[in-house]
Amino acid sequence: MLSNKSELVWQGRTHLGDEPGVFSDAAYSGLAMELPITLQKNNSNGSDTAKLALVTQNAETFAGYPGHLITVTLHQPDAGMPENHFTETVLTTARLKGSDDDYKEFTVDLANQPSPAFLSIRVRIDTEVPPGLYNDFVVTHLSNKSQDSSFVASLGFRA
Repeated sequence: MLSNKSELVWQGRTHLGDEPGVFSDAAYSGLAMELPITLQKNNSNGSDTAKLALVTQNAETFAGYPGHLITVTLHQPDAGMPENHFTETVLTTARLKGSDDDYKEFTVDLANQPSPAFLSIRVRIDTEVPPGLYNDFVVTHLSNKSQDSSFVASLGFRA
């Protein structure tokens, strides 16, 4: 049986928010960050869904607001264009809220998608909150938690 343990894809300290310097030990990226990853189907009999997990520090949200947006985008060749043109398709979104206790899992359906799948994971702070009240928090980990090791993940786009 293959392992169910999570596979670390990325680890670091990226500060999101509108107050640079709040976290002096983290790289400040502003209102959003986006990580490119490659998911390779590893088990042809396994699930067609991948489960990813994002770990943060100090992520909070105000009641009545939707939360910080996580967007998973597929990057694939554009069949209607000449060679080397790609399109982006949003596969799923999720919202990170203070009630998630700095941990958010989200599922990506990759049925009928090519393998390897080139994805980007974008985290954007909740901007429905008035400027000046934006939450400052740190993104620290992205992990692959795919069932039965159906998918193997790597940071960056790898052919």
